[in-house]
Amino acid sequence: MTSRIFIDSSLLVEKAKKSRTDLFDALIRNPNLEKCISATVLSEFTFHLLAIEGGKAPRTLKEAQAIPALLSANPPQDFLRLFTFVPDSSQTVLVYLDLMSKYNLLPNDALILSACVLYEIPYLASYDKADFETPCFKEGIGLIHSLTDLDWILKTENR
Repeated sequence: MTSRIFIDSSLLVEKAKKSRTDLFDALIRNPNLEKCISATVLSEFTFHLLAIEGGKAPRTLKEAQAIPALLSANPPQDFLRLFTFVPDSSQTVLVYLDLMSKYNLLPNDALILSACVLYEIPYLASYDKADFETPCFKEGIGLIHSLTDLDWILKTENR
């Protein structure tokens, strides 16, 4: 049985920085997990990736016209093929605004959680526990922020 897990940009950014990679690596190694991301996660990740790879603020890289060279030197396409993309839907705006209001979420966090709600993705993997713990619990979405969480979910799913 395949479980769907939404991957927050925090895991992708930590992987790109080569720090805190254990949870990401465990998720990727498991063939029974469908790893989902959205355009919001892609945008957050590539913004940080530019800074990591370029060693400067993304705005500085843009002004120096260095973005094409960075993307050519380190193309992220192969990495991004690991994920299933979930698109925004006609309901996204309504759900996203509701989640922002209910849980005092920042816009991108509300967009990420709205994708889980709209596409019935039962798990969200994120290092941003403080932002997502209460909203995930109240929306019935399992928050995975450690290997312990992942192990518990995998054991529960395989019963």
